[in-house]
Amino acid sequence: EKLFNAVESFYGRLLGRALRNRKKILAGLLAVFFASLALLRFVGTDLFPDVDTGELDIRVALDESARLEESEKVALRLENLYSNLVPEKRDDYAFTGETEQGIGVVLGMEEGPNIAESGAKLIDKEKRKRSAKEIAAVLRKEVKKIPGIERMTVTATSMTSQVLMGGGKQVEVEIIGHDMAVTDALARKVKEIFEKTPGAVDIRVSRKKPRAEVWVRMDRQKAAELGVSTAAVASALRTAYYGNEATKFRDAGDDFDIFVRLDRENRSTLEGIGEIMVPSMRPDVGLVKLKNIARIEEALGPVEINRKDRERIVKVGADTYKRSLGEVKADVEKELAKLDIPPGMSITFGGEVEEQQKTFRDLSTLLIVGIILVYMVMVSQFESLKTPFIIAFSVPFAFIGVIWAFYLTGVTLSIMSFMGIILLVGVVVNNAIVLVDYTNILRARGLNLFEAIRQGGSNRLRPVLMTTITTLFGMMPLAFSRGQGAEMWRPFGITVIAGLALSTLVTLILVPIIYSLFEERAESKTRSHEK
Repeated sequence: EKLFNAVESFYGRLLGRALRNRKKILAGLLAVFFASLALLRFVGTDLFPDVDTGELDIRVALDESARLEESEKVALRLENLYSNLVPEKRDDYAFTGETEQGIGVVLGMEEGPNIAESGAKLIDKEKRKRSAKEIAAVLRKEVKKIPGIERMTVTATSMTSQVLMGGGKQVEVEIIGHDMAVTDALARKVKEIFEKTPGAVDIRVSRKKPRAEVWVRMDRQKAAELGVSTAAVASALRTAYYGNEATKFRDAGDDFDIFVRLDRENRSTLEGIGEIMVPSMRPDVGLVKLKNIARIEEALGPVEINRKDRERIVKVGADTYKRSLGEVKADVEKELAKLDIPPGMSITFGGEVEEQQKTFRDLSTLLIVGIILVYMVMVSQFESLKTPFIIAFSVPFAFIGVIWAFYLTGVTLSIMSFMGIILLVGVVVNNAIVLVDYTNILRARGLNLFEAIRQGGSNRLRPVLMTTITTLFGMMPLAFSRGQGAEMWRPFGITVIAGLALSTLVTLILVPIIYSLFEERAESKTRSHEK
């Protein structure tokens, strides 16, 4: 009780001095406010906070013509890296190739005989000194030394997160255009920009290099004369080289597929393709050798052609390390503006950058709606437009507290911290409401303006501190926790603590000053009207 009385007495004296120097204090607070806005340029932005899940994943791609045996050797070499460089690992795995159903492709991952992947699960976060991102950075340097790797990605996020993002990169530049040669050249320039950008790692171009193919160029006139259709040629080639389920073998109630295709010797040469017999629709012709109606040749062709909105697209993307998503994106965007974009081509941002822009736009709308709703509620309660306006002065300083917290702690503006800002809009006005409401009651009882403000502040200091301190203590586990997954909630706790703490301190001085200025002006107008 003595402590509270001493604090109330000190605050009463401080408030009295502030009311005697209103303009100086108001000018000082406004100067601090606008000076703090300059820190915004140092605040990074992300979609989600980086969470140390203790999972590592290395995915590499060899040349498109690489055999499965080569990829297997690389996969085992990747697995050995964990044993040599990561004593914190608990379990590890490695695999290569592709699934029969193409499940990985559906989930946005790469598959193929030239793809190798290895991953590991680390021990609990509390038992290791290095974060998963730091370990990933060490592995990234070693993976680059392995010969034959054309593309690589080293991530420190869970497989679930990768699937949710469709296997894309954090910062992606989408190049849209029909001419593949022109878009490939533009993609190379964008890749060079990423390589020069600090914080951009695991740079990747989505369009794969052309793969060696065997082209069967049909002479359609000859084929028509001999009664051979394109469908018949395709069916014969598929049966000969991929195979076809001819029938089933049944034994003791079990069914076994009988798969028929040419043996390895007869399907391993280019000349053998021309010897394949294709059935004709003309009975007098019978079977026709493929080389009589088609030209067999080797060529290069695209592995896949991606499209967006029915337009051909190539993506150049990168992940971030030791820099925020917004900082890397800003640097890349600055360099992209210097590029000469050919006619018919367009460049936009995709990946997490696109999702971040959509999410922040929605959250900004929610923030504005929240401010409007809070103001409307206060208007209905006070039956005044002026009093809620006075109370609203506490909100901007909550944002200043958040900016300082981001700058000092290195927290970025993400979905979680943005949600904390929205929460602050409804919380920080509570203290100002308590002060203004009780001051209005004292004035209604006959006290003059300045006496009502001083007495109202002293009498309502205790409930203001109680509500603030309980909220701050409630947020501390979120802000200071260091357990598994704590990074997700830490920005939320820091945002609320910093915004509420600074807003409360400023509210105890600023709101009474603003209140006195508005009410003093209203009283002078009333006296002038009475005269």
